[in-house]
Amino acid sequence: MKATSTTSMASSLLMLIAAMPVTTLAATEESSEKKAKAQDIEVIEVTSRRNQANSEMTEQTEQLMSVAGIGNDPLSAVYSLPGIVYAGGDTGSPAVRGSSPEDNAFYIDDMPAGYIFHLFGDSIFNENLIQDFTLHPAAFGSEYGNATGGVFDVQLRDPRQKDITTTVDLSMLKSGVMVEGETFEDQAFYVSYRRSQIHLFLPEGEEDEGYTVFKAPISEDYQGKYQWLIGDAHKLTLSASGASDTGGINISENSEEGRIDPDSVGDFKITTKFDSQSLSWQYYGDEEKIMQLVAGHTVNTTDQIFGKGQFIKVDEESYNVRFSSQITWLDNHKLGFGFDYSKSDVDYSFDMIPYYCTENDADCNENKGDRIQDVATLTDEDIAVYVHDIWQLSDAWQLTVGLRAERNDYTGQNFVHPRLALDWFATDDLTFKAKAGTYSRFPDVDTALNKLGNPKIKSPQATHYSLGVDYDLNSIWFTSVDIYHKELTKLPRSVDENTAVQDAEVHYTNDTSGDAQGVEWLVRHERHNGWFGWASLSWSQSQRTDDLTNVTADYYLDTPLVANVVVNYELNERWDFGLRFTLRSGAKYTPIVGLRENPDYEDHFLPTYGELNAKTLPVYHRLDLEANYKTNYWGYDAQWTWAIINAMAQKNVSGYYYDPSDNDSLTEYNVSGEEDIGVFPYIGLKMTF
Repeated sequence: MKATSTTSMASSLLMLIAAMPVTTLAATEESSEKKAKAQDIEVIEVTSRRNQANSEMTEQTEQLMSVAGIGNDPLSAVYSLPGIVYAGGDTGSPAVRGSSPEDNAFYIDDMPAGYIFHLFGDSIFNENLIQDFTLHPAAFGSEYGNATGGVFDVQLRDPRQKDITTTVDLSMLKSGVMVEGETFEDQAFYVSYRRSQIHLFLPEGEEDEGYTVFKAPISEDYQGKYQWLIGDAHKLTLSASGASDTGGINISENSEEGRIDPDSVGDFKITTKFDSQSLSWQYYGDEEKIMQLVAGHTVNTTDQIFGKGQFIKVDEESYNVRFSSQITWLDNHKLGFGFDYSKSDVDYSFDMIPYYCTENDADCNENKGDRIQDVATLTDEDIAVYVHDIWQLSDAWQLTVGLRAERNDYTGQNFVHPRLALDWFATDDLTFKAKAGTYSRFPDVDTALNKLGNPKIKSPQATHYSLGVDYDLNSIWFTSVDIYHKELTKLPRSVDENTAVQDAEVHYTNDTSGDAQGVEWLVRHERHNGWFGWASLSWSQSQRTDDLTNVTADYYLDTPLVANVVVNYELNERWDFGLRFTLRSGAKYTPIVGLRENPDYEDHFLPTYGELNAKTLPVYHRLDLEANYKTNYWGYDAQWTWAIINAMAQKNVSGYYYDPSDNDSLTEYNVSGEEDIGVFPYIGLKMTF
């Protein structure tokens, strides 16, 4: 749903995270034990369990956690990886390899999440709870669906079997508390709660250039798990997670927004929230046999008010069931299969002035509609089944062939998506990887609703190709090169004079296509002598084509060159230091070439835009620095963190806007740059009791 601010509902998404089995180490045979006793030799029996708790962070995630300037948030560290850029400034959502942020899928512990990023760009996860974080940027396997961009796969760790402890985090950005420990034998739990501190730096009630904050922004999130390890082969886990964001500002007629669009004058307040619960059963059998059944329930709410009595209210309730299994069959074959089912009921109401436009429209004001109201319910039911076979052709070759079949009840579409991956292990250190597949996702909800969109709109689709080379130079240095190509079809297009439609109430069609391609180079230094880090360089190109006019333009997130450097150094047991430097060419933008009179308000002007995404923003660069000091107080472990975001005080421009004044005319006007985050120092303290 689009108004002066854009709000979208998250559609139900599904995915599979295959757990890796834990092998049981054989105990000493009984005869050997008796012989050892006879010789009066101590016998040490080494045992393990297949269902042991995955309670420790992976090394890769630990390195992401150490990136400077991110507040120990590994999901924010993805912007230091090749192919990932912000969509809309330093607090925007991630755009992956030339795709839209709406093309991505996000999951927490195998269940779809309402969202995983707060309004200010930080993730909803407590750093102490993340076990693994994986980004699949393209050509992912058949176990993933409902995404045409990238897949963000977050696995929270299992609770630790230990005495109950409490960890407290205090910082200028966010503070939180976590409690964890063992309840009974083979049973443990944790619960975490965090709250942002941004509101402390934005006083309420003070007017600044026509804007008055009446509700300082606050974000909150929580996660919890209770786990029972049953025997040595079963694992039962009850999980809960949630997050919320709220904030409000008054827009007066003297503000720049009020001068351009008087419809926006009034209080603007937004509240978003989700709560999710799931129950997971996992079975680990012999010969790498794995089964998992997960059932989840999620409630998402969005409540937005703006202008003179305009509002949008959305309540979404989703149910998900997911089953997956992995078995070894035939010689040199490993078979994986499963099914996903979800059902969502969305109750929504609105009273608003709509703007019928997409990210490929130069000027949304040209597509302004009449004020409308509606109260309705949307029901969406999805089912998917998938299968893939991993065939070890030889010691040097591995082939993965997959197939995913999907059915969406709302669009009435059926898809069968083939997926293919071929790995050549040329040497112990050199691997070549080739992948390809087709993908689809649920349409943008804004474009699919009755009155606001087109209830008969179809799903966007994509075809991915990827070719990569991994090379371990030695135990310290690793490098990789990835080449990718994406073909995008059935993207939404707003209706205009070039669109032939029979129904005047249809505001969108599937008449946009696109493509994205690029090359990414990564060099990583593993932890050695206190040092670790990585550097990346990527080139990319992304375009969109109007299929009705055959006009092609650069995508607004097209960022041809991106370079990242991440360095961390552990001086001793107490001190470690880090830096992150990003340099990238500017994204595309549509220039303002003049003014025109506002047809709805006399003596007000609207900007006139030129060719879509014809200009390029200035080069972007940013340096973040961080230092951590480990100590203890009263016998408890503690860590201080000092950091400076944008230490070089670079004024990075994320876009340009019409800056109205009293003396404006059709030929005399001001255009100003929208700057990203300035210098921001912060300090934090973490203690465990």
